[in-house]
Amino acid sequence: MKDRRLSGIRIVGIIMATLLVALLVFVGLGLSKSSFSENRIDSAGLGEAIKPDEDYTISIVGDISLADNWRIMPVYDSRGKGVNGILSDEVLKIMRESNFMVANSEFTVSNRGAQTPGKYYTFRAKPERLSIYGDMGVDLVTLANNHVYDFGPVAFNDMLESFEAIKMPYVGAGRNLQEAKKPYYLTLPNGYRVAFVNATRAEKWGIDTPGATATTGGVLLCYDTTEFIDTIKTAKANSDYVIAVIHWGTEWSHKLEQVQKTTAKDYFNAGADIIIGGHAHTLQGIDYNNGKPIIYNLGDFIFNDNTEDTGILQIKFLADGGIKFYFLPGQQKDEFTRLLSGSERAQKINEILSWDGSNAKILDDGEIIAK
Repeated sequence: MKDRRLSGIRIVGIIMATLLVALLVFVGLGLSKSSFSENRIDSAGLGEAIKPDEDYTISIVGDISLADNWRIMPVYDSRGKGVNGILSDEVLKIMRESNFMVANSEFTVSNRGAQTPGKYYTFRAKPERLSIYGDMGVDLVTLANNHVYDFGPVAFNDMLESFEAIKMPYVGAGRNLQEAKKPYYLTLPNGYRVAFVNATRAEKWGIDTPGATATTGGVLLCYDTTEFIDTIKTAKANSDYVIAVIHWGTEWSHKLEQVQKTTAKDYFNAGADIIIGGHAHTLQGIDYNNGKPIIYNLGDFIFNDNTEDTGILQIKFLADGGIKFYFLPGQQKDEFTRLLSGSERAQKINEILSWDGSNAKILDDGEIIAK
């Protein structure tokens, strides 16, 4: 009788152990979508900032230069007002109150390195300048552009280390191709996951900014779209919504390059849900592709001493599950960026919607809808 009881206990134990292993496997499979160690993922603390039943706003701006050897920072220093000396109160309020703020950081960050030989414009900032991004409310920077490598590999690596030191995530660049291709994943409070990917094809007369390789650092290039399409597919497989930011287009022109139109379709087919461009120093058209928006260029946000069109793009993830897009037109003038209002705003919106590639509407509140 005693032996039978022991046998029964052993059998129960085996059954319980088997069930426990099965449960662990099941849980592991269920969590696998949110535990990709090879990608950057940020969800910590978001639930404290906004409730799952509230709207969530991601705002995105174009090119920013905080380079000490260029136009903005000498004026920033001389005015002595911090970011209030280069951005209007209204702009800063929007940036700081957005749930997540993204900007294109177009300069290298280092006290070292040698200027790229033969390159006319080269931009470099002291590492301490990156604190300005915190003052602006920026949460993520895109680095796939034509100025992050202006002072060579030493300065480029210093830049990556400087962003990592202040815990500022970035996409589009890395110490090797694997890093440069990594999406950044943002998990919203309701569990919805958004992925950011970034690439560049900005240089037209010789590529001074190297593409990352398996063993060397650089940016993610998309002259050949293979690697970027692969990045988008990876991002889509591991997220609900993919934001693709691309540095491209003809400078100072509202006319699109044909490659912007053709490759945009490839990126949408690969899984991108919205495409946002930079580099042209000015705004370009706004379009829809099978219900998905493409903002061809946000241009400069706060970059130089020119008078230029700019703006803020907002993606609102609504509590009811919907998604809306808003564009707030602005202007950079005299090293200061502000939003437009009244007749200035209306005129600029009409211009944007008349440009090459535009096939959308912008409502009175700034909402972008398909035409």
